[in-house]
Amino acid sequence: MVYYLTIFVLKTFFFILFDIKVKGKENIPAEGPAILASNHISLLDAPLIAVTINRRLSAYAKESVFNNKIKRWYLKCVGGIIVQTEKMNRELITGTKRIFESGRLLIIFPEGRIYHNGDPSEFNNGFMRIAFQFNVPVIPVKIKGTEKLLGNGQRFPKPGKLEIVFGEPVKLDLNNRRLTKDEIQQAAEKIKHIIQKI
Repeated sequence: MVYYLTIFVLKTFFFILFDIKVKGKENIPAEGPAILASNHISLLDAPLIAVTINRRLSAYAKESVFNNKIKRWYLKCVGGIIVQTEKMNRELITGTKRIFESGRLLIIFPEGRIYHNGDPSEFNNGFMRIAFQFNVPVIPVKIKGTEKLLGNGQRFPKPGKLEIVFGEPVKLDLNNRRLTKDEIQQAAEKIKHIIQKI
């Protein structure tokens, strides 16, 4: 209930304030788990993804942001998972497993923080380790324009044009073997390059 009420409010706000262009929406599978890996240029990015697809999403959230009981309650209601450190922990893996077993999509920003220049910076390969561990496809996402409407130091967004592009799902082929660290990093770089090009 809280999740869908949030989406309703966000959709109303976004479609009144912004001119949103969506490309590649057909690349979002109608069902089944997947990771949405996106560049991260503004606080508007996650809400923009949430309002432009018709499926329920989950996301990781920093412990420093959701630092009181009310915020944590809200995060739990909308399907978020607290990330306590940069390393994977048991709670993170358990929560991620629940998300994928329920067939939901998980948003991950591999850069780990906001970069306002638009193009992806260095990718942390943790999202690919999760993709390989749970054998779920990765959908590259590129967001354009949010940094101009809600940039560094701005409290409220201004009206303007936004664009979001969903690339084709990248399906994983493990061949029943464990991957090396280099192979995981190469896979993460592949996703990064796809995002840069779309």
